[in-house]
Amino acid sequence: MRRDTLVDFFDDLARARGDFLVHDDGYRSRRFTYREVGRAARGFAARVHDAGLRKGDNVIFFSENRPEWIVAFWGCVLCGVVVVPIDYRASPDFLTRVSHIVAAKLVLVGQDVPSLRDTSGAPVWRLHEIEWRGGQPPPVSLARDDVAEIMFTSGATAEPKGVVITHRNVLANITPVEGEVRKYRKWGKPFFPLRFLNLLPLSHMFGQAMATFIPPMLPGVVIFMRGYNPGEIVQQIKMRRVSVLVSVPKILDVLRDHARRAAPDAATPSPRRHWVLRWWHFRRVHRLFGFKFWAFVVGAAPLEGELEAFWSELGFVVIQGYGLTETAPIVTLNHPFGTKKGSVGKAIAGVEMKIAQDGEILVRGENVTTGYFNAAGETARAFEDGWFRTGDIGEIDRDGQLFIRGRKKEMIVTPEGLNVFPEDVERVLNRVAGVRDSAAVGVATGGEERVQAVLVVDPGVDPDAVARDANAQLADHQKIRRAMIWPEPELPRTEGTRKLRREATTKGGTPRLVGSGTDVLAALVGKYAGRGELSPKTTLEELGLSSLERVELMVAIEDTFQTRLDEGAFSAARDLSQLRALVDRALAGDLLPAEPVAFPSWNRSWPARAIRRVSLPAWILPLARVFAWIRVEGRQHLEAIDSPVIFAANHQSHMDAPVILAALPGRLRYRVAPAMAKEFFRAHFFPEEHERRAWFTNSLNYWLASLFFNAFPLPQREAGARQTLRYSSKTASRS
Repeated sequence: MRRDTLVDFFDDLARARGDFLVHDDGYRSRRFTYREVGRAARGFAARVHDAGLRKGDNVIFFSENRPEWIVAFWGCVLCGVVVVPIDYRASPDFLTRVSHIVAAKLVLVGQDVPSLRDTSGAPVWRLHEIEWRGGQPPPVSLARDDVAEIMFTSGATAEPKGVVITHRNVLANITPVEGEVRKYRKWGKPFFPLRFLNLLPLSHMFGQAMATFIPPMLPGVVIFMRGYNPGEIVQQIKMRRVSVLVSVPKILDVLRDHARRAAPDAATPSPRRHWVLRWWHFRRVHRLFGFKFWAFVVGAAPLEGELEAFWSELGFVVIQGYGLTETAPIVTLNHPFGTKKGSVGKAIAGVEMKIAQDGEILVRGENVTTGYFNAAGETARAFEDGWFRTGDIGEIDRDGQLFIRGRKKEMIVTPEGLNVFPEDVERVLNRVAGVRDSAAVGVATGGEERVQAVLVVDPGVDPDAVARDANAQLADHQKIRRAMIWPEPELPRTEGTRKLRREATTKGGTPRLVGSGTDVLAALVGKYAGRGELSPKTTLEELGLSSLERVELMVAIEDTFQTRLDEGAFSAARDLSQLRALVDRALAGDLLPAEPVAFPSWNRSWPARAIRRVSLPAWILPLARVFAWIRVEGRQHLEAIDSPVIFAANHQSHMDAPVILAALPGRLRYRVAPAMAKEFFRAHFFPEEHERRAWFTNSLNYWLASLFFNAFPLPQREAGARQTLRYSSKTASRS
């Protein structure tokens, strides 16, 4: 099928049937069909046009992954507006710099981004406030060489560099993949829809392709979630019957540790056998993920061969590719049914590769960028006789399979003229007991560059002993001359793709062993408490955090440290030092108990609903009117209300629920689920602490409240607030 611009691809997407996007923010899940996304994209395009933006204007996207990102992307494409994505974890200063460079006419922001101070006068729209309504933008004439996106590098140590991506570049990537998908699509129909859990940022070209372009070819469903906690990832995969996880290699590493803890037999290698036998041998791991899950798609950073071998041995397919932002992004891709160990696959159709004399990979094709935004000098240096210089060192075997050795600029050249690839040294270091992470860097000593190592290790591990163990496995020119301990919990990595930033581990030519001076945990607690410096003995009680603020703090800690905290243990932490100890235990891999609240589901069954339908108007609400004189004002505001909604009383009493129900119109009254203080039913939840009579009376009150009012428990000071929020969001979604 001939596609001249991305609009042709969008037309097919908007006509597809079934669900397209699912967003789970940890509390509430929302889903949208292909047609809803298509209709909303046209509506957004009309709104952008009404705001005065025209073809060629630039719009910055500064948001976490969410369905509205996809809607806004296609809306901009439809009216010829250029998309400028920025990773939502980038600093506001970086956004300001980019905004000045591209003269942005609009900034779109998400919920999980810091507040913006300067957008160069561009208005700010919040993506989560976009109305999912239709509309029709005026037609715009688009061509294959029109600019679709400008993708900026991080710019941490230099001026941000914008990669210009045209419609031609993107189509050159997705058209060959679409052709391959069509060959096998008929065989996959019994397994449709394929569900993709996408953890790659949409501000990254590969994450964008796997969320925006690939799924509609099947069609498939894309799921976005919040955070990178391994337990949450596994839960999402199993609960939503995910088939494919799209992520960076670091996520596979984290999941490997999680799988080993949950299924110890996964840590034991087995003799080579057919994949069916491997699947059966490690069925406990497959049960952990759910039996529909079968593949990892990995991109954005190099994948270690050992990590690939681990998951392959367990019976999962690991598909990896190679590419850069400048190649929009795919250069090579592994065939899902013909992967080769250690290889990143063969060049996709329309892409040429060759290896330069110094080992650098050169690429040519319609997918390659036309250059960098307003940077003619940078563009000229990036090309050699029409070939794009990738900056990566690699090899191509007889079958056309590409093997990546490392980054050219990070390669260490010894005085003997021998090349040392840091990844080779790090692979050995990371296998040494007690080493959590490592970075091999070249440091000039006496005018000669030698290999040194920066380590993140378990407490008490001797760096010199680590170096000795590693050197026993390394060649002479690879041997480590010096090993040092990094003072922070993890080595510096890029936010979006989790690539190791080796240059950040050195300063002035020597390893940087001075910490940043920032206590991340104390800073997080101080942020939610609205205070500055906190001592280790600062109690959480004296900070005055509400139950919801405690939940927000706990989730922020989990997201920052990429771990999972038990809410009961979190609630029991009395001061900052105990909280720090809890985080350390979680990072060490302690399996913590599940959250402690059990919620009623029987009170939403049809018999319970029927009882409420009869009881509320027959005697409960008339009795409430005897004890409370009710005057209702503003009921007309509820006539056009769109659920789900929250009704919040301005005080707390036992009469709030019946009074509010009496005031509501009938169409809403029977769809309300009131929250009741869990602490009031302590004897019900903790019967071992009370006499049998107290337990019976308290439990009877609990069951009657659940039955006649559809109520559920909400902890005020105890553990379980996060689980309650999830329960209430699911209840609201069903209203």
